[in-house]
Amino acid sequence: MASVFTKSLRDQKWQIVGFGIALAVIGALDVFIWPAYRDALQNLQVPPALQAFLGSDLSIATGPGFLSSEFFSWTPILLIVYAVMQGTGAIAGEEGSGTLDLLLSQPVARRDVLVQKVAATCLGSALMVTVGAAGFFVSVPFVDINVTLRAITMAMANMLPITLLFFALSLWLGSTAPSRGVAAGGAIGVVTAAYFVNTLANGVRSLDSLKYASPFYYYGAGLPLVRGISWPHVVLLLGVAATFVMLALRAFERRDVATGGGDIDVLGALRLRRGARLHGG
Repeated sequence: MASVFTKSLRDQKWQIVGFGIALAVIGALDVFIWPAYRDALQNLQVPPALQAFLGSDLSIATGPGFLSSEFFSWTPILLIVYAVMQGTGAIAGEEGSGTLDLLLSQPVARRDVLVQKVAATCLGSALMVTVGAAGFFVSVPFVDINVTLRAITMAMANMLPITLLFFALSLWLGSTAPSRGVAAGGAIGVVTAAYFVNTLANGVRSLDSLKYASPFYYYGAGLPLVRGISWPHVVLLLGVAATFVMLALRAFERRDVATGGGDIDVLGALRLRRGARLHGG
């Protein structure tokens, strides 16, 4: 039964290696270029709009602020891309490729299939972050950037909750939508809207309260570098992720694999509504 977990993890190996190495290289380069920018940034006045884009209220003229703007403000998007790929591919992707029928014909419960796929992606995300952290471990000791390796470790680990939240959302969409394309479109739309809302709320004072509706606010970008991890925010993100996993499990157990779709079939509902109108007319 653990073969589902093993195969899922094996299928992700090149994504884990590729994304992990990309994070490591970006992190190391950001650390090594800091001395060249340090003096020039001391008198730089960052416009509010740009500060909002950076994702935190840290000063870009400090080591933590520089890493926040150059790394932690945007690299979670790489992890989220991986999460959306895995979430929409776990059910809808396999269904579209015709392999889900074969898998479910084996003596394994749907619940076990989903749980093992979730476990594989959780481990894959952790491995990716670990590989990415290696870039800081080979660069920070050689550069005066005023950031400890412990703080780096905490900030890297802080990327996992928001990654798993969007994975769980994508998994639920992949369990309910009629196809992987629809699920991926919905997930990407939510990610884009959440990022835009957080950036807009940070830059416009009158819209400040909107930031509480975005997962990126609870992620906090590079703030763990100086303040440590906000455990209430971590618990909230993981709690929402767990909720979406449970919804995905419910939808998957009710899903008609032969026709696709589960609890939510927007296109089917529209077709039925149109048919009812034509019949009534």
